[in-house]
Amino acid sequence: MNVKKYSVSGMTCDGCVQSIKTKLELADDIVSAEVSLNDEYLLLSSEKNYKESEINELLKSVGSYKVSEDYNKTNIIKIISKYLSTYKPILITLFFVFLLSFLSYIAFDGNGDSFMRFVMGYFFLVFSFLKFQDISQFASSFSNYDPITKTFYRFGLVYPFIELSLGIFFILGVFLLFSNILTLFILLPQTYGIFMKLRRKEEMINCACLGTSFSVPLSNLTIIENLSMCFMAIFFIVAII
Repeated sequence: MNVKKYSVSGMTCDGCVQSIKTKLELADDIVSAEVSLNDEYLLLSSEKNYKESEINELLKSVGSYKVSEDYNKTNIIKIISKYLSTYKPILITLFFVFLLSFLSYIAFDGNGDSFMRFVMGYFFLVFSFLKFQDISQFASSFSNYDPITKTFYRFGLVYPFIELSLGIFFILGVFLLFSNILTLFILLPQTYGIFMKLRRKEEMINCACLGTSFSVPLSNLTIIENLSMCFMAIFFIVAII
């Protein structure tokens, strides 16, 4: 017996699923046809190895459905597309952070250390701007996963000001030891809180890093951002000391 998975396009409702399933299972050499509307696939068990053209020919009479043998390839593309769509606001923001950092690096004839300093500075500066649009709402959302804000709510209210100050300090290259220690102080507990939230797989909550302007779910992407900032902070602390 042959068991093969195909991608299916053109389905819009459960009726489409039933139409495809019924039509295919009427064929003598098809044992069963399992169809998923959400994942858009067809799992076909048959006595012979069906080509996609043969299946499409069978389905021609029941609707405008298109079957493809490249299910895995199609599925990967869909996953990547969905990820980029979901986290587009964060990815665009990070793109501009790196763009501004690179331009500043070129303009001031810097070195590798200064590029990292600019990245940290613009990271805090840009993300603080987004939080300033509604500080109280940000603090409320931030308290869902930040241990410090959960214990001392007012910390969430001053957090955008801390980020703004850190952004200015890093870009100007002043108070660097203090700024890097403070970076670790605010980001390490926050990263731990995010990790615990994701580990428990509780209800989906939005990431407060973009303030309330965008609805982006909390994810490992934020952990990667924070840990990257922490590693750069540790690098600077070691270099300064």
